[in-house]
Amino acid sequence: MIVYPAIDIYEGRAVRMTRGDFATVEQVAASPLEAARKLVAEGAEWLHVIDLDGSRTGTPKNLDHIRAIANRFTVDDPELIGRLVDRHADGLAVSVDARSGMVTTDGWTETTKVRAVDLMQRLALTGVPTVIYTNVSIDGTLQGLDLASTEAVARAFGGDIIYSGGVGSLEDIAALAKLRHRGLRGVIVGRALYLGRFTLKDALRVARDGTAR
Repeated sequence: MIVYPAIDIYEGRAVRMTRGDFATVEQVAASPLEAARKLVAEGAEWLHVIDLDGSRTGTPKNLDHIRAIANRFTVDDPELIGRLVDRHADGLAVSVDARSGMVTTDGWTETTKVRAVDLMQRLALTGVPTVIYTNVSIDGTLQGLDLASTEAVARAFGGDIIYSGGVGSLEDIAALAKLRHRGLRGVIVGRALYLGRFTLKDALRVARDGTAR
């Protein structure tokens, strides 16, 4: 299982928030690039970067920060992402965010009447290979996992899932690693790393070994 350290960008800042509530936004690093530098230095091979402004408005707002991270830690080629999308469209991941089991939209500000498990089934039928699933109800809380709902959406989808929401301990990562048989291929971790609940090195080890020893 892969660990994806999170960098959420809002108004040009690296931030975290709780349960998708923008009123709880707090800055966690000097800049998005500095957050990326620190995480890569600690062993990150992948980063999960979100333009929170863009997710609310539907228009990208922090592309300069995203380009700075991509150019610093991939190759010096601003058109890289576009070329990869053209060449590997079947490798794209679709984001499904849910609050209390219902799909949310517009940067988590709107909750629809669509059940997450139903959307997962529709995405599977259309051939989507990977879903990034966020449990907004517990995102940023560090309170631990809702394994029942996670397993339900994984079972409904049947493909590869990257999970996000509520991770607060190495035991949480170990529990997710045990869902590999349900297609759990990765976990996104944000606040727990920034608050020092555990190190990225330990998270990577637990994700690999499946035990929080």
